[in-house]
Amino acid sequence: MSGYIQVVFNHPLRDEFTYRKPDAWDELPLPGSRILAPFSNRPRQIGFITSLSNTTDYDPARIKEPDDLLDESPVITGNLMELARWITDYYFCSMGETLFAAFPFGSRTSVRQEQVYICGPSYETVHKQPKLSPKRRQALELFAEPGTAMSAAEIKEKAGVGVAVIKALLHENALSLRARPNQPRISEAEKQYQTPPVDLNADQVQAVRTIGNSLGMGGYHQFLLHGVTGSGKTEVFLRSIDEALALGKSTLVLVPEIALTPQTAARYRGRFPGRVEVLHSGLSQSRRFEAWMRVRAGEVPIVVGTRSAVFAPLENLGLIIVDEEHDPSYKQSDPAPRYHARDVACYRGMIEKAVVVLGSATPSLESYENVLRKKSTLLHLPQRATAHALPQIELVDMRHRPPTERILSSRARDAIEETLSMGLQSILFLNRRGHSTQLQCRDCGKALECQHCSVTLVWHSRDRSLRCHHCGYVQGEPEACPYCRSAWIRARGFGTEQVLETIASFFPSARSERIDLDVTQEQGSHDRILSRFRKGEIDLLVGTQMVSKGLDMPGVRLVVVVQAETALNVADFRASERSFSLLTQVAGRAGRGEHPGLVLVQSYAPSHYSIFTALRHDYLAFRRIESRFRKQLGLPPHTRLLNLRVESEIAEKAEELAKEMMQLIQQPLKGIAPSICRVIGPTPCPLEKLLGRWRWQILLASRDGKIRQQILNSPELREKLLKPPSKTRLIIDVDPISVL
Repeated sequence: MSGYIQVVFNHPLRDEFTYRKPDAWDELPLPGSRILAPFSNRPRQIGFITSLSNTTDYDPARIKEPDDLLDESPVITGNLMELARWITDYYFCSMGETLFAAFPFGSRTSVRQEQVYICGPSYETVHKQPKLSPKRRQALELFAEPGTAMSAAEIKEKAGVGVAVIKALLHENALSLRARPNQPRISEAEKQYQTPPVDLNADQVQAVRTIGNSLGMGGYHQFLLHGVTGSGKTEVFLRSIDEALALGKSTLVLVPEIALTPQTAARYRGRFPGRVEVLHSGLSQSRRFEAWMRVRAGEVPIVVGTRSAVFAPLENLGLIIVDEEHDPSYKQSDPAPRYHARDVACYRGMIEKAVVVLGSATPSLESYENVLRKKSTLLHLPQRATAHALPQIELVDMRHRPPTERILSSRARDAIEETLSMGLQSILFLNRRGHSTQLQCRDCGKALECQHCSVTLVWHSRDRSLRCHHCGYVQGEPEACPYCRSAWIRARGFGTEQVLETIASFFPSARSERIDLDVTQEQGSHDRILSRFRKGEIDLLVGTQMVSKGLDMPGVRLVVVVQAETALNVADFRASERSFSLLTQVAGRAGRGEHPGLVLVQSYAPSHYSIFTALRHDYLAFRRIESRFRKQLGLPPHTRLLNLRVESEIAEKAEELAKEMMQLIQQPLKGIAPSICRVIGPTPCPLEKLLGRWRWQILLASRDGKIRQQILNSPELREKLLKPPSKTRLIIDVDPISVL
């Protein structure tokens, strides 16, 4: 039987390529399967089959055959293939880029097997020997239950024996070896977060009932679960999963960051032992592949993961939960597809006819706008789930403080002293790592800048280095100003390193620690620090946004926001929203135990609305003010943005191409009123140079998303986007989360 397959590869080309079915293949493989095939100048490249046909318009004699079929059955099936096509169309990328993002495992086809020990044929005989050593008896008693299988590491841990004992029992046939797929294990740090079910308050009961009714009726429905910090949103999620499982449906749970995954996964594993799998890019490639295949085989009905887990191959998907739905980490920035996992989750819910629950203490303006437009149903948790009240928040005006209080006000020092005397813990939050934000010459006034990016270098005292937090460039501390050779160089600004030094000088007997990207590079280090903090081994924890969410530490009485306006000093239209969200989230870490919480917010801009509304826990007031500004400026959620960014290593080329792209955009815009779609630019990006490339951008703000697609699909513009000039990049970012 003859036939042809259409194949896509992992590159930006939108074309599908035709191959002839080899005679050795009995039948055509199904779409969603992977092949190895010659492509371009490469002899063998992995591709995905997207469709089949019996005929072709090309000369059959010139059509090549694939070399090999990697999958006996498709790894991407029906609904996921439909989702991939929507992502490809909506986010203006290739089908190949989307499919390889959904299944990023190269040519892997089999799951690694783990060697485990089971009862051997001589188990009973050896076990009954009267002179059997205590160590061997201890090991054998682990296998008293029929069907028990353990790895060597598990036997050593549980029986307290060495390798020699296990080998001896294997030699005596008391134990035998067999292979099994690697099993996920819960770390000691994860186990601390396991919690039993708790009683629900009336608001939680109502939320669970509403979600459960929707699950029972079937079909797509979207909910926004808006609850103050500590209101028990996770417990609502867990009870809703119970409802889904009772109906025989599976569940997908998304969390914004890898750092949150262990504690989140532990809570779900604790409630649903053996039924939860974890998927995120921080896992090794082999471990992640094994998890994917377990899910695909239907061995687990619950998946917890970061944004890439939105592609998890769950069958009969009934419930999708997006925790902290406002978080910018859900947006993929590079490479393509530049998707937003929250929005993809909602579309997948439509395809699967599943219930989607978006949860947040500070919902994104877009999600709340969907509630107002009746596209989503609001579920509100206005109070904490426990008897503990929201923490008292106090503003500390830093504008007229003496230099000795530049980092920590006297009010903050007194509060820390009081908290330490109570035997309780404090968190100091500053979303800026390093020691000092810049080194500046006192004579010429210039600050040392990165060679590759339009930013100042941050000074780190630990190794006396200057670092770029965008491209990773590092240089040693100079002895003189590189611009004027003056020796008078001084550090300006401060980061988490300097805050830690400051509290160590004021409270030398306190156990203090820092948690930010600089100290959590090693795998598991983030979890180890939080584990020690939860055990009470750390009194004062200084951190960036890593401490602002997901932490439920009953020993924390005090939170000090060292500089509240840090997030506001960014040239981005979402700066106020991010500032409000960060302040609200970090304030919610205090007062979750028996003692009332206190939050001190130090600020040089105390009158900014994102700060004073956060002080009152007043999301609705913030949303009203911010939404009014956004509407006046024609920005989301009242319009939809598209960012066309031009990048080149040559500054003139970037500017020239940006202006050329602007002319091509103007053509399909003819006849469309500016009130419907307007163009902003071309202008240099706020970060004009990044990673050695000069950057310009053009923003399209339209009230109708279809207009964006219409413009992008205009022939001349589309051709230029798909085939940019050499040494330049053209990047389309649909619904950008940042325009820096």
